[in-house]
Amino acid sequence: MFSARCFALAVVLMLDEPPALAQIADAAPPPLGAAKSWGYQLQNVDPDVLAGAPYDLFVIDYSRDGSQDGALTPDDLGKLKTKPDGSRRIVLSYFSIGEAEKYRYYWKWYWGWFFRTFAPAWVGPQNREWGGNYGVRYWNEDWQKIIFTGPDSYLDRIKRAGFDGVYLDKVDEYVDMQKEKPDARSLMIALVKAIAARARASKPGFFIVPQNAEALLTDANYRAAIDGLGKEDLLYGETKDKRRSDPQSIAANTAYLKMLTADGKPVFAVEYLDKPDEIARAKKELLADGFVPHFSDRALDAMRIGDLPDPSYKPGRR
Repeated sequence: MFSARCFALAVVLMLDEPPALAQIADAAPPPLGAAKSWGYQLQNVDPDVLAGAPYDLFVIDYSRDGSQDGALTPDDLGKLKTKPDGSRRIVLSYFSIGEAEKYRYYWKWYWGWFFRTFAPAWVGPQNREWGGNYGVRYWNEDWQKIIFTGPDSYLDRIKRAGFDGVYLDKVDEYVDMQKEKPDARSLMIALVKAIAARARASKPGFFIVPQNAEALLTDANYRAAIDGLGKEDLLYGETKDKRRSDPQSIAANTAYLKMLTADGKPVFAVEYLDKPDEIARAKKELLADGFVPHFSDRALDAMRIGDLPDPSYKPGRR
């Protein structure tokens, strides 16, 4: 029989236990600038596996497979927010705001098959490099309802799961959309600012980290609205995978990025490299510029631990 003495002993043991995952997950995240290492994975997300990685920050998809059925739960986020040493990790959700993805919960199957007849007005051309991804007219009210203003929006789902912020992809969609919308640039800045305001109204301190589109950093109000920036292919791969980027482009983009670091906000750089000499060179350059480096395969279907790839790793498709 479970006696009162046994109960008292159990209570004492519980009080002596280390903080539970839920307690760590509920704790406020450290400042974004405190993250000195990061990992990036969008496919095959397994919280039990990723939790063992040493990184200060993760960028992952909010779902294991992009579907709502595969969406990560608060318990999953509790694991991911806890580093192996017991300290708090920052976890950001990948969030495409300039492209729609056909594997997302909001996509209707017939939009692709009967594109010109049934697709919403906000759906634009398909991305030739990533099949099934479609550019969007992001200023369209119906698209904005899906991603952040409507009931049970994409942003709401991300917040409910317990993410610390969002990693906004396809912000650079404004470049292509300028052909049909001359003020596409200012409309993208307005969209990012509106998402930030909406998120922080219910969750103060929610991190907003766009990826690429570094030319927007010349706008002081845009810089003020974001907490950091992710940059792909700064040194390699801008025009062709693993090829060194044009020196003038590197210099120009680095100058944009340093406008943000001058404001005391971090830049997280990812290079898709696998040769040790190129990785070593890139790491040295990125650190010298004050950026936080990460190296991965472009498929982003496994998180590389350290700089060099696992020889048994077989790249998949993003």
